[in-house]
Amino acid sequence: MVTEAKLETVDGYTLVDVEGAARLVGPVRSAKKVLQRTTTDLVRHATYACAVHGLDAVGAAAALNHDRTGDDQSPIAAFADELATWAEANNFVGAAGLGLGADEVGPTLSTNAANADDVTAAAAAACVPDGAKTMVIASDIEESALALALGDASVTVETDLAAALSSEADVVFVRGKTGVLNHEVLADANVKTIVGLQPLTTTARGLAVAGRAGAIIIPDFISAAGPTLAALGHSTDEISEMTARSLDALDSHDTNMFIAACEHAETHLRTMTETLPFGRPLAP
Repeated sequence: MVTEAKLETVDGYTLVDVEGAARLVGPVRSAKKVLQRTTTDLVRHATYACAVHGLDAVGAAAALNHDRTGDDQSPIAAFADELATWAEANNFVGAAGLGLGADEVGPTLSTNAANADDVTAAAAAACVPDGAKTMVIASDIEESALALALGDASVTVETDLAAALSSEADVVFVRGKTGVLNHEVLADANVKTIVGLQPLTTTARGLAVAGRAGAIIIPDFISAAGPTLAALGHSTDEISEMTARSLDALDSHDTNMFIAACEHAETHLRTMTETLPFGRPLAP
């Protein structure tokens, strides 16, 4: 059960997924109204991203409800002060600033936020199966860091996700809104491997439809774990190696890889808690 605590000086809250871990890691969020459900999903993603690699860390988050268009911006400074105190007491580090930058949050936000594209690319590139040649980046912005990480592979950019997924490519990299890989967009999938570049790309129905089409969706708590792992102090090379090692262990599971990865992560989580958190890291 996720533990929520209200902040004392501002309208906001913290969430901790599993009590008792040595370290906490996850997003620092700010918006006019930060939805707790979305924050919880991101926290769960961070928990599984740590657990699948056997790390003694779990997901957590801090959120500030604040209208940045207003005249009074003092809540940001107050939030940063209270966050720093909470982070120090709970050994928390922010893996990403969603709505707030490092200049506003301070040292609580890992310096990896500045090279998030690089560490994401390192993890994503390590998800490419042996022998894969044709790759498509499904994004409206060319992912130059990813293209660089992929080296000499044949890489194209296709802004239409449906077209990318029906392209017969060996690998399609996807960046988009939460749940972008749903059952509708995957209905005509004709690719071998799909790699999400950010948390919570896939819905449960999307995962099932992709499996029936024979497409493997790499669990995005592996493929998009770069910023989380970097926040915990892992280098770009280490992230690449950790990702490849995890996927090697899961390779035989093919279209059941997501379930196998969850079960592997949950085996580690049981060493920290008697009760697993409810719900796996999938988009609603």
